Amino acid sequence: MAVIDGRTWFEHLNAGECWRLLGITPVGRIGVLVDSAPEIYPVNYTVDRDTIVFRTAPGQKLRGLDRSPSVCFQIDGIDPEARTGWSVLVKGRAADVTNPDELEHLRQLPLEYWNVGDRPNWIRIRPAEVTGRRVHRGRA
Repeated sequence: MAVIDGRTWFEHLNAGECWRLLGITPVGRIGVLVDSAPEIYPVNYTVDRDTIVFRTAPGQKLRGLDRSPSVCFQIDGIDPEARTGWSVLVKGRAADVTNPDELEHLRQLPLEYWNVGDRPNWIRIRPAEVTGRRVHRGRA
């Protein structure tokens, strides 16, 4: 726990709570390098065996992942009125999934898209680090 000021404090989330939040949040943001510049893209995703998987179409995001597979992935929940919230940050490496058996497994996962269009590429993020924190208001 860290006190920010007399009214606000935050707690560091343990790995179990980070993975619980990752398992119930349908949209995250992936940060990738595209032509040496960071870009952030929202994606629908799901969790599979302590990894994050999502689908994407060919384009800048996929090109960036192919050239520089080190990524950041973030989810959060915010209550603006209460001025509270939480965030989870995953740092790791992303790879295009091409193994037919693994692809068949991924197709069975509950991954729902909010956008239309074909996304033929499955991407798996293998975390090197998973951290999170929750901001509270009031007494610690």
